[in-house]
Amino acid sequence: MMTRMFVKSDIRNITIALEKTFYHEVYLRLGKAGFVHLSRSKDNLTDTVADTGLKNEEARQREILSGIEFALNTLNIEPEGSGLLDKVRDTTQDEEFVLTTLNTIERVQKLRLRIQEELDFTTGRIADLEALNRMGIDPEAVRTTRLIKVAFGVVGNTGWDPPDQETFAVARAGEYVFGAALPADFPRMIHFLSEYGFSDKSGDIEGLSLESLISRENTLRQRLEILDRYFSDLKDKTGKALMNLHSIYTGYDEVFKALRMALFSSKAIFITGWMDITDKQRLFGILREICGDRFIAVIAGQRESDAPVRLRNIRFLRPFELLVKIMGIPANNEIDPTPLTAATFVLMFGLMFGDLGQGLVLALGGVILCKIAGKKGDSQAELGKAGAILTVCGLSAAVCGILYGSIFSSEHIMPALWFHPIEHPMCLFSVTILMGALFIITGLCVNIINSFMNSDYTGALFGKRGLSVLILYAAVVLLTVRYMRTGQEAGIWEIGGFIILPLVFFSMRGVLGPVLFNEHKPHSILEYMIETLMEVLETGLSMLANTISFIRVGAFALSHAGLSIVTYTLAGMFDPSMKSAGALTVIIVGNIFIIGFEGFVCGIQSMRLEYYEFFSKFFKGDGIAFTPFTIKVKTSEV
Repeated sequence: MMTRMFVKSDIRNITIALEKTFYHEVYLRLGKAGFVHLSRSKDNLTDTVADTGLKNEEARQREILSGIEFALNTLNIEPEGSGLLDKVRDTTQDEEFVLTTLNTIERVQKLRLRIQEELDFTTGRIADLEALNRMGIDPEAVRTTRLIKVAFGVVGNTGWDPPDQETFAVARAGEYVFGAALPADFPRMIHFLSEYGFSDKSGDIEGLSLESLISRENTLRQRLEILDRYFSDLKDKTGKALMNLHSIYTGYDEVFKALRMALFSSKAIFITGWMDITDKQRLFGILREICGDRFIAVIAGQRESDAPVRLRNIRFLRPFELLVKIMGIPANNEIDPTPLTAATFVLMFGLMFGDLGQGLVLALGGVILCKIAGKKGDSQAELGKAGAILTVCGLSAAVCGILYGSIFSSEHIMPALWFHPIEHPMCLFSVTILMGALFIITGLCVNIINSFMNSDYTGALFGKRGLSVLILYAAVVLLTVRYMRTGQEAGIWEIGGFIILPLVFFSMRGVLGPVLFNEHKPHSILEYMIETLMEVLETGLSMLANTISFIRVGAFALSHAGLSIVTYTLAGMFDPSMKSAGALTVIIVGNIFIIGFEGFVCGIQSMRLEYYEFFSKFFKGDGIAFTPFTIKVKTSEV
């Protein structure tokens, strides 16, 4: 188990050459297996498939996919995920099926649009004639009148009553109005109606009868129902086939995206990428099964510095990779900090949020998140990892709650195995500062190892985060702790050997580096002296600030305890015995608030200390994640 900590998978570069006739099957099997990280060949600088035949095939596949997506969208069908059949499909047959379906859909849509437009017109005319009937006006009489002029339409403003002492007559039913006047008074009537937003519809009722319009409306609705049933039958008949084709051709599209990173000759294709060396026999088995002996596969003899990274941790530590990846992927020349991240993050959170009952509630919440992620099939995705982290942090808080003697914000139910934070704040601050110093020392040690791995010997021995600074910092911490506990001052030999001498080595790194490791010399002595002086001050101040920053762990532990006191103080104001419904309600609500608010704040502060005070000592995070080419494969045929 220990051999899997702090290390990463051995990812090697691979180059595969094979005949173009095998490309589809090879990509299909590699995508199904999901263990090869494809990369662009260094000689392939374009973003297009180099082979003309494959370019034409890609264009045809995408045209079919576009038609499938349009058909699915029109039929209101939600497509499924990508996939491929285990054999090459007949694209001609698929293209004919898609075109036939699209033509049918287009004809149905056009016919339905024409019927709907005619139905809307007919419905509008029926509404006009019904409005005349409500006003007691016979449409036939309107059409045959000779001595008077009439107007019929709608008004935008209905907040008025028809006039009763005018030379014209106006009737209104809702927004509809009808007016009649002698030819001489007709303009005056129109002017009156225009003041209320009159829109003339007199021409819409000419030559129409209500009975014929209602009959026409019923006929049109019946035609729409027939079309809707036909459309529904078409959806049932072709929907499953279209979804399968969409899944298949989406998978084809993934293959062509992968092909863009390959090189081609007239008869061969060259695939480059990366894979775990443990999958070597698996790769050769797939290639032999498909290509026989007609392929060449070359695997690099050793890991290269620019290889993508796949972290390799035990199951318990994998969720904490999420915290590391937020800052980046550790490169191949860096130690994987996941185990250290897990230990430091969980410890800091537990010390800040120390409560047995509330910690168990957080752990339960984490378990629920893991269950939800498991039901969605994402147990290893972000939600599942977050749930696992929350579970472990909750258990850490519960353990620290036992040490603090705190359960659901009460410190009077069980005794503290260590101490109550609110009663011994200085002790708490001292412990958290020493914990921070230990974290910083650990970070410096990791940086020294990383520097040796990168052959940066000057940085490892004399750099700002090298051995010299490590010895100086550790000496200051130990001598300070000894003085505070025993009153013993540092001896001259201790100051000289563990403080002044490391400081001299640090200051002389510009000289020792060129002498010992053939590095570049400083440009000028004066510039180097000023730079060194500034770096000594900057390093000393940053180390002091980083160490003091860990006092916030104790501060938030006190804040957590303070909120607990406030909760029970408020509950005591309702009932000193803490037994009434009001007091119990305050306690429950207070605990819920503390769990939500303090849990969030403690998580944020733990991440801040993790990234800015601990990771800053050694972590660069400029690696590239190992992302294997993957295709979900379907085995059912259309």
